Amino acid sequence: MENYSQKREIKSDPRGSLIEVFKSPEWGQVFYSTSKPGITRGNHYHTRKLEKFCVIEGEAVIRMRNRETGEMIEKKVSGAEPEVVDMILGWTHNITNTGKGEMKLLAWISEVYDPADTDTFAEEV
Repeated sequence: MENYSQKREIKSDPRGSLIEVFKSPEWGQVFYSTSKPGITRGNHYHTRKLEKFCVIEGEAVIRMRNRETGEMIEKKVSGAEPEVVDMILGWTHNITNTGKGEMKLLAWISEVYDPADTDTFAEEV
């Protein structure tokens, strides 16, 4: 049993930390991140990647904006009542920690992150 364990890198910066936990070319990847109070992550869109977010601890607001019409969606989420929220393909999106403590997020993305082809385009919500 040579490959029963795989180390994962913790990527940390002043916003919090991120770990790419599970990765598969067939179904994408799952990551776990933490964000400090007041921190916003995202402000980007994807043309082909699908994403699902689930706050598992803390409180946050997910914002999505239709880049063509300007329509906005704002969804309050909480680890006290976890729910999975689909990011709308082609819409710019972000998540902001609105709580007093650290926010913990579990996310699924339909592709494994490839730095040569990120399909991630910066744009403010």
